[in-house]
Amino acid sequence: MTAERPTADDLERLLLGASRRYTFEQVADAAGLSVEDARRYWLALGFPDVGEEKAFTVWDLEALRGVVELVESKAVNEETAVQMVRALGRMTGRLAEWHVETLAEIIEDAAEAGGLAPSSRLTSAYQMAQRLLPEFERLLIYAWRRKLASSANRLIAIAELGESPLLAAPASVGFADLVSFTRLSRGLSVEALGELVERFEAMTNDVIFGCGGRVVKTLGDEVVFVAETASVAAEIGCELVEQIGVNPALPDIRVGIATGPVVARLGDVFGTPTNLAARLTAVAERNSVLVDAETAEALRDEPRVALRALPPTTVRGIGAVEVFTVSRRP
Repeated sequence: MTAERPTADDLERLLLGASRRYTFEQVADAAGLSVEDARRYWLALGFPDVGEEKAFTVWDLEALRGVVELVESKAVNEETAVQMVRALGRMTGRLAEWHVETLAEIIEDAAEAGGLAPSSRLTSAYQMAQRLLPEFERLLIYAWRRKLASSANRLIAIAELGESPLLAAPASVGFADLVSFTRLSRGLSVEALGELVERFEAMTNDVIFGCGGRVVKTLGDEVVFVAETASVAAEIGCELVEQIGVNPALPDIRVGIATGPVVARLGDVFGTPTNLAARLTAVAERNSVLVDAETAEALRDEPRVALRALPPTTVRGIGAVEVFTVSRRP
């Protein structure tokens, strides 16, 4: 590589930390695995089958050896190792996509302002990666350890209540989505649509985490969250309505919340409350929080919120459900 004109291969080597030198068979053999087992881990990470290409670096080999050592030492069994690798692939895949998209926008804006040629864009990307990669790598490890500590503390608290953290535990699940988003998106440019979704995701994340809940996932115009108590979930719902519903830069919002036993697996939550919360969101009025009877019962003595019973509604796949609106008391 010349200092002035790095190539796409140079950028890839910088990001991977080494050159691609090994085939699947070579990596599997060096790690002491069959090709089928090595491929299982590779696919779990979220990468396509590369056949007989020399697609792997020394760091791929080291990572695979590390997983094999964990399994051989009985720290985890093979199935658990695959699950952990899959979860890591999902998380880091979305993170990497977001970072690359954001950095690409910065480079494109700079290129348009300065009239840079495509080769200059590649140089800018290489230089930016050189500056940012070490710091973001440290930040990634820091954030992971912080989240790990938070999740561990939550499981310890559940265990201290005499409940198994691996079984269904009571929680409140919330869905929040933007009203008429599909129709609105048809009239927006790609850039404007991206900005709207990013603004929605940033605001919902701040509200949910700030109130003490957890974001389960974001799906464009919809966010799924979970809270350990109905009062925290109601606080999140009311705050979302108050912040997003009055924001002229965003469409109206509606929130559905249901409470009951849920199972947490691979960062997601499953159970009747999850399904019910999604259905309640679909029938909620704009800029309102709709909850089920179990959530309402848990909020009866909550002085900060007001409940209003609505006529029972028929929810697809569940049947007739008692529903209530929740609002913040003045």
